[in-house]
Amino acid sequence: MNRTVKNRNTPNVKPVEKVSLSEKHVKVRLAAVVLLLLLGAGALAYGVAGWLGGESGWREIEVSSSAEMNYGEEFVFLYDIGSSGVSAATESRALEKLYTEASVQAYRLFNNDQLQEGVNNVYYINHHPNERITVDEALYEAFAQIQETGSRYLYLAPAYEIYDNLFYSNDDSELVNFDPQLNEELREDFQEIADFASDPEAIDLELLGDNQICLKVSEEYLAYANEEYITDLIDFYWMKNAFIVDYLADVMTKAGYTAGSLSSYDGFTRNLDERDVAYSFNVYDRSGQKIYPAAVMEYSGSRSIVFLRDYPMNSLDDRRYYERKNGEIRTPYLSLDDASQKQALHNLVAYSDEDGCARLLLLAAPLYIADRFEKEAAAELASDNVYFIFSEEQVLNCSDPQIVLNHLYQGEDVSYQAVLFE
Repeated sequence: MNRTVKNRNTPNVKPVEKVSLSEKHVKVRLAAVVLLLLLGAGALAYGVAGWLGGESGWREIEVSSSAEMNYGEEFVFLYDIGSSGVSAATESRALEKLYTEASVQAYRLFNNDQLQEGVNNVYYINHHPNERITVDEALYEAFAQIQETGSRYLYLAPAYEIYDNLFYSNDDSELVNFDPQLNEELREDFQEIADFASDPEAIDLELLGDNQICLKVSEEYLAYANEEYITDLIDFYWMKNAFIVDYLADVMTKAGYTAGSLSSYDGFTRNLDERDVAYSFNVYDRSGQKIYPAAVMEYSGSRSIVFLRDYPMNSLDDRRYYERKNGEIRTPYLSLDDASQKQALHNLVAYSDEDGCARLLLLAAPLYIADRFEKEAAAELASDNVYFIFSEEQVLNCSDPQIVLNHLYQGEDVSYQAVLFE
């Protein structure tokens, strides 16, 4: 099962543009407002007269160019500089410093490719199974949320390690080495991995209190991992940025910086702003080979948003999507049933005014990574203040009776309407 693995240690290489439509995905084209793509499809305040135009007003806070390795290029942090009455220049410098420190620390904690001095990160945990380990509070909290929701996607790491190479293939001829849909032997290997991942007796991360954990792995699984040259037993993979955006948001909030929003290129948004400021979120939908700006969700107040999709929308998506010549798209969402790719819908928006992106994602993932979308299960989560938007035949189904959806797309080819589902 050992495969040639690409070099993945390129998280802080800044692209020429923040986000642009990839030329690789020629069959998937956005027929929509481009602005929110440039902002990572995140939250945007209306009436931003000072947008990047001066010291005060809405500006993008970036990680310092001199910073150590970090995930900064994967996030956009927009902030209303000077709104608190503090000097705009002073606040801008303080924000950049804090944001840089938090971004570097997030890389050190969640990275599973290399050891970080003085940090028992994901890499360290993978190389010390069945040992009591003290981890950073943020990492402990991440594992606690996974345990609370009963999620086990974390344990599909060996499949992710192989499958991730698929997205770096130069052409379709290379896919057979990494795609279980095209390789029967690999499909059998992935089934074995899924069986281990689903079995708490084979692998389970135990929380011991006081930020101590133990990755319990059975002798059978350890033997299998050794035989198959498996090095990763856990990996946040496609979930990683949901946990990181929560971590960044918590750092900013605790420091008193709440007049802004954080969003990642892969669909995770944390709006920190509790002021009465109008925000919007573009709801997209894929129909055939086209992507439509189906509607605009408008809201105010702090909110977490998760946007899951089976199609690429920007250049960084080359890391998580691959389009074959026949139009089929490979995504990173692997099922716990057999570690095969599954999506019940083209796109799913989940949001909450109470939970962070990580918990929101952990609740939404089983509904999305499935053969069919369980509308009833989604509706039940409304009692937990978790809401969904999904599309069926140009109908936007919403579980939130208080939702405000405007600018429903009306075109010659398709027209959208919204309905409430319960």
